[in-house]
Amino acid sequence: MKRTLVTILIVLAFSAAQLLWADHEESYGELDIFDLILGIIENPDPIPQVDWVSLTADPNSPDAREAGERIDGRPAFEFDRVTEDPFLTWAYDVGTDHDIAFNTWKKNDWNKKIEFVTSSTADEVDPRLYVDSHNHLYVTWWEDDSGSRIMLAKRSGRRWDMSINIGTGRRPSVAMWQGDLVVAYERDNALGQEIVFARSSMGGPFVPEVVAVTTRTARLDPIVHVRAGVMWIDWKEADNVIAYSAYHNGVWKMPMAKAWTDPSWLGELTVRHTIELQLTN
Repeated sequence: MKRTLVTILIVLAFSAAQLLWADHEESYGELDIFDLILGIIENPDPIPQVDWVSLTADPNSPDAREAGERIDGRPAFEFDRVTEDPFLTWAYDVGTDHDIAFNTWKKNDWNKKIEFVTSSTADEVDPRLYVDSHNHLYVTWWEDDSGSRIMLAKRSGRRWDMSINIGTGRRPSVAMWQGDLVVAYERDNALGQEIVFARSSMGGPFVPEVVAVTTRTARLDPIVHVRAGVMWIDWKEADNVIAYSAYHNGVWKMPMAKAWTDPSWLGELTVRHTIELQLTN
């Protein structure tokens, strides 16, 4: 219940804007509005607010506290498998670029000292978190520059390992499939963009393969999911369509599509949840 209430808090803080979320393995699914509603009914007790998120933010610029102050990227979060305390990551505005920041919830508040996964001159953005069954954390992000590198770092204990480059593209998400780390991301091609899936077996290099090709030039926001023994990727195929492809017997199936008529984060979430129910039930 703790993770549900903290999730509600973060969602409410960003209700005026699209919210990006991290993917999770099995029961640690991404933000589920139906669980949120149930959680409010079961336990409406308040919890401390996230102190760096302004609840009165400008709807047209929800990441800024006030004009002239730092503009951070939207957060992604996951939960400790043991304590259910939340982990939070976001792109922290350092003035000339963004670094990947990380924080944890302890008792009744966020740690006062923010951890930095990165500290470089690259513009590192759109991080997503994943927590494996051993409570190891993984964060993936991309560098918004001409190189457009996809990066990944692992946190064992209280230290972050050195980040590694796993490919070229944008907006990655990460999960675990049959003991292997898997990443999905978008990448340019001759027609527009493509959805790329990369898998690292036994700690080896990530081997990429193209799952789908689209003429869409706007962001795709692909998310790789693992639930109930099923793995799939869904993405924004068009302004009114969420497409998805499931992995079966070592092959990605032909992409299917679901109508997406509500462009808000809630509308997007609802469609992705519908796809999950269809594939896992």
